[in-house]
Amino acid sequence: MHRPSAAEIDAWPSPTPDAPWSLLLSGCLHGNACGVDGTDYGGWDLRARLLGSKNVDVTPFCPEDAIWGTPRALCDLHGGNGFDVLDGTARVLTEAGEDWTAGMLEAAQRMLAVAMRARVRVAILMDISAACGSQVIYLGRRTAPLKVLQRGPGVCAATLMRAGIKVVAQRDLKTMGLLLRKIDPTHVVDAHARDYDQSDWYRGYFKPAS
Repeated sequence: MHRPSAAEIDAWPSPTPDAPWSLLLSGCLHGNACGVDGTDYGGWDLRARLLGSKNVDVTPFCPEDAIWGTPRALCDLHGGNGFDVLDGTARVLTEAGEDWTAGMLEAAQRMLAVAMRARVRVAILMDISAACGSQVIYLGRRTAPLKVLQRGPGVCAATLMRAGIKVVAQRDLKTMGLLLRKIDPTHVVDAHARDYDQSDWYRGYFKPAS
């Protein structure tokens, strides 16, 4: 499992200002204007509670911005997910058809290097991104039908997973709640919160094959 389990989170030492948890955060989720068109995604649930805690040391990083800058072309995976790109059986293409596979692989190694230097306990990454998605990504938006989604991680998330780093999406509300309760014992976990792959949307979209 790419996410930390409830038992793992419970067993981790509680962070303090003197011994904070080190977290890696997608730059766009941090609020940096590093999305493909120069926007950010800093309005997600629980962000303020996370970034406002003295018990965490957050390292924001955008792998795509590190390689191509911002703004940049939109890219997606073709022929598989991030693990397939790492194994050489899928590619990363822009909407115009330019092959960005080599650049994305370099971006992944840069993200891994940042994570290793910071000794991160967990990475909180932007889902659906070709780089940072942990559970859902596009299956090539250049091909019909448009905007088809597939299960699996993006290239950078897959690289972190293979290195043994736990990865959580901002939409994994159950796990995010458990992390926040460990960071701040006053945080009340929503008993009805579910992780992304447990949501009605996910289960409805990725219906089991009959």
